[in-house]
Amino acid sequence: MEIKENIILAAYTTFRIGGLARYFCEVESVDDLKSALKFSKENNLRFFVLGGGSNILVSDKGFNGLVIKMGIKGLEFKDKGGYSILSAGAGENWDYLVEQAVERNLGGIENLSWIPGSVGGAVYQNIGCYGTELKEVLGWADILDRQTNEIRRFTNKDCCFGYHESVFLSNDGRFIILQAGIKLSKNPAAKIIYPDLIKYFKNSGEKPDIEKVRIALSEIRKAKGTKLKFGGKIGNAGSFFKNPTIKISNFQFLISKHPDLKGFDRDNGLVKLSAAQLIEKCGWKGKMHGGVGVSPKHTLVLVNYGKGTAEEIINLAKDIKMAVKNKFGVELEPEVEIVGGA
Repeated sequence: MEIKENIILAAYTTFRIGGLARYFCEVESVDDLKSALKFSKENNLRFFVLGGGSNILVSDKGFNGLVIKMGIKGLEFKDKGGYSILSAGAGENWDYLVEQAVERNLGGIENLSWIPGSVGGAVYQNIGCYGTELKEVLGWADILDRQTNEIRRFTNKDCCFGYHESVFLSNDGRFIILQAGIKLSKNPAAKIIYPDLIKYFKNSGEKPDIEKVRIALSEIRKAKGTKLKFGGKIGNAGSFFKNPTIKISNFQFLISKHPDLKGFDRDNGLVKLSAAQLIEKCGWKGKMHGGVGVSPKHTLVLVNYGKGTAEEIINLAKDIKMAVKNKFGVELEPEVEIVGGA
């Protein structure tokens, strides 16, 4: 393992934005990781574990510490009754994992197709879309506990999953994900509950199976501009904001003024709104802001047209949040993590 200095981070993110990492290394084993952490401790450095670089915005000022690029790989399928347990290293590409599962006709994660990033990042954030969340299939996660320097196995419950949340987001880097175990069905049934998928298969006349779901999501995401290609011409990080959740009573008040507002996943007196719809209703779709803007295909996607900066993205996000707050009284929260800075 080599510790490098002054590495430009923009090349390691799908936003293609970011300044220099003071120090940078790539780890391919637990021993590499422990050595990197020892280096950061001995030199009194902050550290950041970088996965696929798809859900972060790196400051123009870079990261004044050690960036650890997670490269622990490995995929293994093991039969267990009516299921197969897929063990995957944190540095594996998430969509490659989905592809391998679908090719084996193993179901449970096909609705999470075409999400960029790493396996570790998927667990870290509890990725979810099209009616599926990772927490529904995750059996366990092996982690390195920096406090004890030991490897521990977290159960699904230990991970404290929520909507795009987990215990890993709230522990100041104490727990570093090394590997994940995912429970996949050997007798899969396509999960068609999300409006886009319902519409797609209604129009296609096809009987959906998990392979057809993956194909459908490729076309749906491409049409929306949310099928990210690393190093593509237009940089972005996918959905920038989370879908906000409000009380049903507040939702009823809103639809009295805006009858076409979408509300879904109603549970425990709460309802989830479409952040994309709120942003579009505020007139932001396709708008540019210097070198960045809002995608003309999907308003949840903020884009870098080539020479955009993190500061421009942050200011654009603030303006969007303010517009939504003023019009609907709803607070938007970023899904993208901002890294580095002062």
